[in-house]
Amino acid sequence: MSEQDEAPKRRIVSLIVPFLNEQENLPLLYDRCNKVSQGLKEELEFVFIDDGSTDGSLPWVMQTAEKNPAVKYIQLSRNFGHQRAITAGMNLCNGDAAIIIDADLQDPPEVIADMIMKWKEGFEVVHAVRSSRKGESGLKKLLAHLFYRILSKMTEVQMTVDAGDFRLLDRKALNALNSMPEQHRYMRGLASWIGFNQTTVEYVRDARHAGVTKYPLIKSIGLALNAITSFSGTPLRLLFYLGTLLCLLSIGIGVYLFVAWNFVQRMSPSHAGTTYLTLAIFFVSGLQLFGMGILGQYLRRVFDEIKDRPLYLVSDSNL
Repeated sequence: MSEQDEAPKRRIVSLIVPFLNEQENLPLLYDRCNKVSQGLKEELEFVFIDDGSTDGSLPWVMQTAEKNPAVKYIQLSRNFGHQRAITAGMNLCNGDAAIIIDADLQDPPEVIADMIMKWKEGFEVVHAVRSSRKGESGLKKLLAHLFYRILSKMTEVQMTVDAGDFRLLDRKALNALNSMPEQHRYMRGLASWIGFNQTTVEYVRDARHAGVTKYPLIKSIGLALNAITSFSGTPLRLLFYLGTLLCLLSIGIGVYLFVAWNFVQRMSPSHAGTTYLTLAIFFVSGLQLFGMGILGQYLRRVFDEIKDRPLYLVSDSNL
């Protein structure tokens, strides 16, 4: 038997890179990842997922794939969203483990080596936790800080605070996540929900290298709402508590005014009936509107799951 036959097969780590109009960032990300790979014993597989780009991002990826067989690409038929693009990469990658990294270079590729080291120690999910965030407004930093901590308190699953989508997943964790077909995907929560042996590495999140953010404040709020309704029944409990409070307040105020007008002042003002009616309408209407909004979020999720549509459609791929 030759020495080549006796040599152990190198394990593969798939780099899952979803992108949308990132032609300025992709070449630099690719070069930095290749430099990292030179110090690794594992083989890197690049899995680029085009989520509906209209610039030169996909042509660059396809040209690079012709030169390097380790470069794979998945072209989605349209923009399905960041979380579903990640899902496509997870479903189709070939690695013994996978690392999800965005193309904007806010997550430094150099952290990949630290994550792989933790994987070698036996951890199956390695979250990259942001110790600080550069290039973001004070308002966004504050909202992100509050969101992660509130979500952690609200959910029944222990969430990793200040962790985005930058993480390593062992093949067992990948298979577990790939078995979940739910439509409204919050990958950060799902990665915590599956359990397994988890740990973290800290890093400083850089400012975006080029281009514009794909997660402005409004979209970030939508992601936060998706996270809360996916992993917490707290809004429904809050609705119950609020409804109880409003009912008690309306009854209390009504009783107080009735006693004050009929037993203290011994004379009801001419507008007493209107006041009682206004109080009742105000509280009941507020309760109904708030309740309908919360329940609507959950009902919409049920409706989307019942349709059972595919999470994404692939237009082209070399996998």
